[in-house]
Amino acid sequence: MMKYASIWLAVSVAVAQAPPPAGITKATFANVLKLNAYADNWCMIYINGKLAAVDQIEFLPHNVVAANILPIYPMTIAVLAKDNADPKTGLEYTTQIGDAGFILKLSDGTVTNSTWKVKTFFKGPLNRDTANPKVMYTPIPANWFGVDFNDSGWANATEYTQARVGPDGDFATADFTNAKFIWSDDLDLDNTVIFRTTVQAPANYRKTWNADGDFNISDLASEAKLSTLTSPHLFQVNADGLAAGYVTRTRDGQETIEQIVDGIDLGLATDQIVLVLYASNVPVDVAAISASLNGSTTEVAVEPLAPVGGMWQFRIAIPRTLANAGAVEVVITANGKVSNAVTVSIK
Repeated sequence: MMKYASIWLAVSVAVAQAPPPAGITKATFANVLKLNAYADNWCMIYINGKLAAVDQIEFLPHNVVAANILPIYPMTIAVLAKDNADPKTGLEYTTQIGDAGFILKLSDGTVTNSTWKVKTFFKGPLNRDTANPKVMYTPIPANWFGVDFNDSGWANATEYTQARVGPDGDFATADFTNAKFIWSDDLDLDNTVIFRTTVQAPANYRKTWNADGDFNISDLASEAKLSTLTSPHLFQVNADGLAAGYVTRTRDGQETIEQIVDGIDLGLATDQIVLVLYASNVPVDVAAISASLNGSTTEVAVEPLAPVGGMWQFRIAIPRTLANAGAVEVVITANGKVSNAVTVSIK
């Protein structure tokens, strides 16, 4: 059974505070909305330009993403959703054409449907050709999640039945009443899509608080006049520095996905093992990128999943010389800046 760890990062600052001045009204939990989302296979959700939720499980198993949000209307929702597909072939489980699907509901009644905008950024295998698979990529715009991003030229999302998508995991435990499964017009071949919508305030809605704070939470270090991170930051799943990610194994031309929590088995001498990790704070204009495992440089490819302060994916080849190495330290260098170190165990 696969095991997963969640990371909760809490930062608290103790300061002496005077009572709020007269006329200041703070929001309470009664003002908070409940967000439920489910993606086949993975998603990240921005609200009003700020990251609100990320699926913490890498593709499998599927799970409901739940979050509490404080609404500020009009509310722009932007979602990047990815199906589990090989980036070179577009195939799922090395030989299959996969399907996808996304659904979301907010407790104010906001739901996914065909009024949402959608655009495809990774498609394949083109023409459903699994014998000679080819893929097509469209660059993801830098500000796709922004409130002022122009999506007027995008198509409307296509609605799909629950039977067509076939949700599993804990989908049945969450409330998705009135929400529709949506994707592009090709549920099978379109592997990475972005959805956007703008939600107006519900009828008779009245905002009852006026203290929204003055922090830009997406740039907290600068806002708080702290020392800003200048180097890439690799994600980890625990205080011991275990890397957050997974590995892909290519054997006899077929690729499988495996978790790393119990260690990485390099397997047969002909197996190609790639470590997939995630990082933030990577320069959008990155010109030079490298990775090292226990001090030895290895091949690396990088893909911006959400640039401009968002998340980047690294695909790092694991050399066979590291077989039976045990704990291995991994670092990334981008434009001469070295990341924090994370660890993986290699059997």
